[in-house]
Amino acid sequence: MASNLKGTPEFKARLKRVQLMFKPMGRRWADTAVDIGTPLLPTRPSSMRAGDKHEPGRLRRSIRRKAATQRKATVAAHYTAYFIDAGVKPHSMQKRSKGQDRTVFAKKHPGYRARPFRGHIAHESLRRHPMAETLIAEWNAGA
Repeated sequence: MASNLKGTPEFKARLKRVQLMFKPMGRRWADTAVDIGTPLLPTRPSSMRAGDKHEPGRLRRSIRRKAATQRKATVAAHYTAYFIDAGVKPHSMQKRSKGQDRTVFAKKHPGYRARPFRGHIAHESLRRHPMAETLIAEWNAGA
């Protein structure tokens, strides 16, 4: 017994639209995360910049959308962003001189508390661009 299903091409077109929607959606999420995260990233106090080789604002300038594919969207920043997010425990900073067998301790790093921002910007970006609205719009546009 054969049945004639009506609306098959429209249904396939809708499924195709829904299947391809994550790339633009992920791009929007990542771009919004960058916009939200840039002002949240701290800058170094001027007292820490004396004699430093690093220019101020390097971390804020480094945050960007790295990739947005059909599977995932990635936001990247300078590696020091992880340390700000997770915090640093107190530790010794070692200075090694050539020709010496012993380690000379230059100073002890006091560490600092965690200032989490990565999870906050991800959740805020998802809140601003809910997937349900985009899914409904793509489903309707596919027909």
